[in-house]
Amino acid sequence: METVHIFISTGRFHSFEEMRAYIDETYSEDGDGIPSEFMREVKLSDYEPGCIEAIHHDEPVALSQLLDGASYSDQWLSKLDGSRIADSAICVFPPNQVGRPRASSLEYIGGFEHEVVFDEKFLRIARGELD
Repeated sequence: METVHIFISTGRFHSFEEMRAYIDETYSEDGDGIPSEFMREVKLSDYEPGCIEAIHHDEPVALSQLLDGASYSDQWLSKLDGSRIADSAICVFPPNQVGRPRASSLEYIGGFEHEVVFDEKFLRIARGELD
């Protein structure tokens, strides 16, 4: 089982791009990584940007609506209070490691277990059955 960490906010971000600027590592002129504000707050390690989902709506909606469609949400969405409202959410999936989630300036909803599921075509490719 893997764990996804969920963070939410209302009114903090005015756009998806503003959210990504808060989440994503930047780079110096020499190519050295510069941790983002989010990375520093939660002590993020094993950084893989493709495994951090940022979701933004123009107005607050129920978490059940905001997070519907997030990766593996069919496995964990029912475990949180879907009637709560927010306009932004960050879902942090492995291999990213969250060292101190409660130190985030966003509200930490919790860590929820899920099973990584691969579709049959991917499994057949992995077994060498398809090119």
